[in-house]
Amino acid sequence: MRYRITGLALDPPSVEDPHQLAAVLARILGVASTEIHEPTVVKHSLDARRRPARHIWSIEVDLDNDAEPRPRPPRGANIRLLDEGAPPAALRAKGVLEEAPSIRKLPAGFEPIIVGAGPAGLFAALALGRLGAAPLVLERGPRLERRNEDVEAFWEEGELTEDSGVMFGEGGAGVYSDGKIYTRTRNPAVSSVLKELVELGASPRILVEARPHIGRDLLQDIQLNFRDELEDLGVEVRFGARVEALLREGDRIIGVRLAGGEEIRRGPVMMATGHSARDSFVAMRDAGVPLEAWSSAIGLRIEHPQVFVDRAQYKMAEPRLRGLPPADYHLAWHGGGGRGSYTFCMCPGGTIIGASNLPGQLFLNGMSDGARSGEFANAGVVVQVRAADYAPYGPPDDPLIGFKFQDVWESKAFELGGGGFVAPAQRVEDFLDDRISRGDLRTSYRPGVRPADLRQCLPEYVSDALAQALHAFGRRIQGFDGKLGTLLGVETRTSSPVRVLRDDECRAFGVKGFYPVGEGAGYAGGIVSAAVDGIRAAELMVEHASARLVP
Repeated sequence: MRYRITGLALDPPSVEDPHQLAAVLARILGVASTEIHEPTVVKHSLDARRRPARHIWSIEVDLDNDAEPRPRPPRGANIRLLDEGAPPAALRAKGVLEEAPSIRKLPAGFEPIIVGAGPAGLFAALALGRLGAAPLVLERGPRLERRNEDVEAFWEEGELTEDSGVMFGEGGAGVYSDGKIYTRTRNPAVSSVLKELVELGASPRILVEARPHIGRDLLQDIQLNFRDELEDLGVEVRFGARVEALLREGDRIIGVRLAGGEEIRRGPVMMATGHSARDSFVAMRDAGVPLEAWSSAIGLRIEHPQVFVDRAQYKMAEPRLRGLPPADYHLAWHGGGGRGSYTFCMCPGGTIIGASNLPGQLFLNGMSDGARSGEFANAGVVVQVRAADYAPYGPPDDPLIGFKFQDVWESKAFELGGGGFVAPAQRVEDFLDDRISRGDLRTSYRPGVRPADLRQCLPEYVSDALAQALHAFGRRIQGFDGKLGTLLGVETRTSSPVRVLRDDECRAFGVKGFYPVGEGAGYAGGIVSAAVDGIRAAELMVEHASARLVP
């Protein structure tokens, strides 16, 4: 018999010690400790709503078949008998990454191309490789080692390399992030992605944490291991290969043309370029791929001392001394003309980074290492933007008009910073009182900040909504809108302002042999959801090919 106990409040030492855990579970289930077998943690979270904060666990456990349990669940916990003989949750939900399905012989000429080596493209390549159809991956940026050098030069000196930076290169934008791998996606492939990340070097904790993260430093090591895995499968990755155009004959995409003129005629083609490869969207539009302008968000990056966030969230003076992790938050408010405002990509113990990929334009993001040990906490604080809001920035029937909207405000942020990718900044209380800050502004951002009126790099309706939201957030977290907070501009790349129209099997409408996937296509919102979308498209691509229905 296997039971699952959920909502169980225990201190970590009681779970980490197998003897203590067996005793606790025996007491809850009303059996002897000797009848407890294979306790498995399937979920862990931290409930900071109560004081003090509590660690909450879901645990599965086997009992002897002849045991006669008399369950006595503690307050807040639940006990459920699972199907007899059900395997532990850690062994369920195997997908293509773990157990390749039986594949019929693929037709001659099935030679997939994947454009983009971010999470969607890389996991699609991994799935295809394990299904016996190793693709060619084309990545406009360089290998990670060279990319790191270019990124450091950008952060320190403001020296921009357009095709090698935070947005482009091996691993995609996620390599320079907090490495959050929490997703609301309900897909069995999520389990496969997490297990694959563990195999590549991530901590097994990500399999049970309610809101897991990996961290920028560990993601870099994982990416190098990922490269080796793809090479072992025969997957070829070409770096410095920027796709300039899609080759089309009739209603089918038959290959790509690279910058420099080289044509590669093979397919089908999967487009996994992320949300900042604007020339890729131009190539799709020119090839007749259906696109539409899509809603997005714009705002600022906010930063507080991490110790402030810890004390505010845990309601105690020194929560770290009690073994509690750096605190985070997620805040949302609906108002400001019916627009939603919310915090995005919150990075405990992190840094604010410049992520620009175009000269004369500045936009920001956040990242943190695995330990989240930095002095500051930061997050995007943004306001919803509707596709209709793009109308003043170009022809309303242009599906790429959202990029022009971003261009305007990123250029204004660059100008406010005075050039060199210095960021304009303002204390929260000064932003709310509409005055430029005086004195030094301490932040984690490199190459530095310049006091400025941040309302000048935002649409007026966004500034007004942000001001209302900050006051509302200050009521949720006392002091959030006070003197300890600093705002930096501008945050524009929360999602793609364009969506590629596709059918339920990941194929672009009306265009055969073309699979748009991931964040850039408008079908994902983070590392894991992008990976899942890439895997699904890869499986469907093989299914279509094996049935000789390559569309």
